[in-house]
Amino acid sequence: MKPDVRKLSLYIHIPFCKAKCSYCDFLSFDSCGYDRQRQYISALCKEIEAYRTVAGDYLVTTIFIGGGTPSYIKADLIGQVMQSIYKIFKVDPEAEITIEGNPDSLKADKLKTYRQAGINRLSIGLQSANDDMLKTLGRVHDYDQFTEAYNSAREAGFSNINIDIMSGLPGETADSYMETLKKVSVLEPEHISAYSLIVEEGTPLSGRQELLELLPSEEEDRMLYAATKERLKAEGYDRYEISNYAKEGYELSLIHI
Repeated sequence: MKPDVRKLSLYIHIPFCKAKCSYCDFLSFDSCGYDRQRQYISALCKEIEAYRTVAGDYLVTTIFIGGGTPSYIKADLIGQVMQSIYKIFKVDPEAEITIEGNPDSLKADKLKTYRQAGINRLSIGLQSANDDMLKTLGRVHDYDQFTEAYNSAREAGFSNINIDIMSGLPGETADSYMETLKKVSVLEPEHISAYSLIVEEGTPLSGRQELLELLPSEEEDRMLYAATKERLKAEGYDRYEISNYAKEGYELSLIHI
C-alpha cells in the first residue's frame, strides 16, 4: 500500500422498505416496485463509478449497507452494488462489510448471496422479543421470524452478527424489556445495539397521543439504560459507545476522515 493511501469507510443507503415503521424518520420509501429499485441501484452504481479518478487514493476498510431495509430488495441488486465497489475501489481483504436486514426478508438464499458478494457482517433489526410491542411499532415481523433469520444467518456462515433492540416502548414493562435482553444475549451475537426510543416530530408515532401517554418517564428510561449496561456487562459485552455493546474485538469499525 502506498504511504499516502488513506483508509476509507463507505456508507451505502438503500431507501426501500416493505412498510415504514411508526417511529422511523429516516429517508425510506415503501410500496416501491422492482423497476424503481432497479433504477435506483443503477444510478447508485453510476455514482460509485464516478469516484474512479480518486478511488486509488483510498483503501476501503469498512462498508456499511443501511437503509431503509437493504434486505427487502432482491439480493442480486445488492450484488451489483458490491461489484461496483470492488471494481472502482481497493477493498481491504479484511474489510468489515455489513448489511442491515429485517427478519421477515432475511431468507437463506439471500444470505448465501450476501456471503458470496463479500458481505461478512449482518445487522438484524429485532427491536423487541414481544410481538405486541412489534405491532405497536409497526414492525412487519414477529419474534419467531427473527429466530429463524438468526439461525439461517449462522448456517450461511455469518460469524459477526449485530442485533438491534429498543427500550422505552409505549406500554412496555421493565420486565418485558429485560426479557428481550435475556433472549438476545442467550443467542450470543457478537454485537448488540440497544437504543432508547426517540419520538421524532412528523412520524406517525408522534401523532398517536394514546401511545405517547404510555411512554416511560425520563427517570424510568435512565433506569432501563443502567440495567442494560449491567445485564450486558455480565454477559460479556462491553459498552464502547452510548448504545453499542460488543464482545471483545467486535466493536463496529468506522474510519472518519
